[in-house]
Amino acid sequence: MRFSYTDFDRDIWDRELEGFVPPVIHDMHVHIWSEEHRGSLQEEPAGLRAEHDYRDHLDWAEKLYPGREIHYLVLGTPVVGCDAEGHNDWMASEIGADPASAVNMLVTPGMSAEYVEAQVKKHRFLGLKPYRTFAPDPARARIRDFLPEHLIELAHHMKLAITMHLSMPAGPADPANREDLERYTRDYPGAQWILAHCARAFNAFMMEEAVHFLTGLPNIWYDTSAVNDLYSHFLLMKHEDRSRVMFGSDNIVAGCERGKYVTWARAWSQFYGIPDLPHCDPRATLVIYEQLRQEKQVADMLGLTSGEIEDHFSGNGRRFIERIRSGWTH
Repeated sequence: MRFSYTDFDRDIWDRELEGFVPPVIHDMHVHIWSEEHRGSLQEEPAGLRAEHDYRDHLDWAEKLYPGREIHYLVLGTPVVGCDAEGHNDWMASEIGADPASAVNMLVTPGMSAEYVEAQVKKHRFLGLKPYRTFAPDPARARIRDFLPEHLIELAHHMKLAITMHLSMPAGPADPANREDLERYTRDYPGAQWILAHCARAFNAFMMEEAVHFLTGLPNIWYDTSAVNDLYSHFLLMKHEDRSRVMFGSDNIVAGCERGKYVTWARAWSQFYGIPDLPHCDPRATLVIYEQLRQEKQVADMLGLTSGEIEDHFSGNGRRFIERIRSGWTH
């Protein structure tokens, strides 16, 4: 099976994480998917196309964080060629069971502002979820290549969130991304940006070069999903306003994979472990547990209070959702 939970994972939780993760979690970065909305895709499911709904998330949460209350910001799953409207409709119906959870609508560059506005009003989406794979060059795309400015303007007028996975090899350190974020946050102050994956600083060199720039931008928030680099978490929590940093997991497809995202030089990739090492226990645990281990270590290094830890896991996310909903113009 691609996804599993083992006694080894439970031991990691019991020994290292049970005393760290607070009683309530607002996970601000998860995805759900149904093959009913595969659209024109003919190939067999792979990558992001793993069937899991809201109930599956709750079942996994019972394993991952036993005894915790959990709520979600569900993001549209960016599968190129999918039936985006069917996918968005389905996500809204799935998360309707939990009023404390919310959904960001999957948007593509070809969608008009009028269409997106109507869908947001219909389903009361919290915001928008663009993705770089919808750009002509996903690895080196400007924000406008996958999130046209007319949709940013709409997010401003409707007071919406935008969860942004930055492109470019240097992520937030790239000059084009910095130029875009500076202009968009200035010209469209009604939009609230969540920079996913610690502003996509999977490798700490990006955060080293960008953090002092990012701290000066208004209406910028972060989720910590899938980042396994200790120093990226450290820099963000040391230099940013901690109320702007929210827990995210990227479950189930990324967070519940086995292994760890490792970094070298100016790169990163998923490492699945080495199955046979005579000098130690070589088994790999889940990516989300590796992330939580980094976050726990940073909390210890910086001396975070129990209140700050609770805010990181739940209070900041809950207040963010309440902030967006209180400012809705629809």
